[in-house]
Amino acid sequence: MFTKLLYLTTKFKTRKTRCNGKAFELMVADSPTKKMLGLMHRKSLPENKGMLFLFNRAGRYDIWMLNMNLPIDILWLDSKSKVIKIIENAEPCSSFFKCIPYSSPHNAMYIIELNAGASRKNSIRKGSVFSFQKG
Repeated sequence: MFTKLLYLTTKFKTRKTRCNGKAFELMVADSPTKKMLGLMHRKSLPENKGMLFLFNRAGRYDIWMLNMNLPIDILWLDSKSKVIKIIENAEPCSSFFKCIPYSSPHNAMYIIELNAGASRKNSIRKGSVFSFQKG
């Protein structure tokens, strides 16, 4: 499977961020290939780790759960790093034909994916603000 090979060979930089006093280390998806891969094929995701999707301009970006093995929380952030939408416990797709995209009703600049339940556990809600380490 092509995406599995990409997953095994693609290296992600990481970026640290904080929200509500809690630190997270996020893999950075900053290229089309890395954005396509996202968290595909991973068997687990360590606590306080996740993925950060970076976009060059604000827009309405979709996430889907194809080739995912674990449920996640999906957070859309605006250009000021404020959470504008959260999908909690997004489940993996059972097949390509049953894979429904999740999208934000507003323009987003960033998307963060965390372990399912991380938003609730860390009191992250609409309006929460993330602060990113420079880099």
